[in-house]
Amino acid sequence: MKDENGISPVVGILLMIAITIVLGVSLAFFAIGFEMQEPAPFVAHSSGELVRKGDTDVDFGDQRVYIYHEGGDAVKMSEVETMVDATEVSGMKARIVNLPVSKTESLGNHILGDDGLIDKSAPNFEKCGGAITKEYFSVGEKLWFRINSGECPLEKGDQITVKIIHTPTNTIVIEETLTAS
Repeated sequence: MKDENGISPVVGILLMIAITIVLGVSLAFFAIGFEMQEPAPFVAHSSGELVRKGDTDVDFGDQRVYIYHEGGDAVKMSEVETMVDATEVSGMKARIVNLPVSKTESLGNHILGDDGLIDKSAPNFEKCGGAITKEYFSVGEKLWFRINSGECPLEKGDQITVKIIHTPTNTIVIEETLTAS
């Protein structure tokens, strides 16, 4: 009879090494397979305003939504969408997408959701402006657009919520609940 006691520990060690290598390769494969994503821009401070009646007799001064960027990172407009929630006022929600908006095209090409909430009946220079038409939304700038007065007439005290969402990370970078003045 041969003495086979010396072979068992060697086989056991080889099996342990093989299992460790397989686990290591599997872990590395999964770790490399996940893409590292850049974080969303950080907006430290923002504010907003919902102007029910403008200072002039011009209709386009009414029902304007202003969002002000007051501190933090610049926001690349092609990476965000603006969500407008007026469900308490009119039961409608809409999003402004595919930013920035060009002044030569219809704002209607950028609206998803309830069609009548955001005003798009005239040239864009009267319906939206500021950072919404630029590449970046930076500190000290504002963006603005109009709520359609025919579909969503605002009374003093009515509230809407505006969110600016960083689409690559699905992160809300600005959220303002605005009260009509």
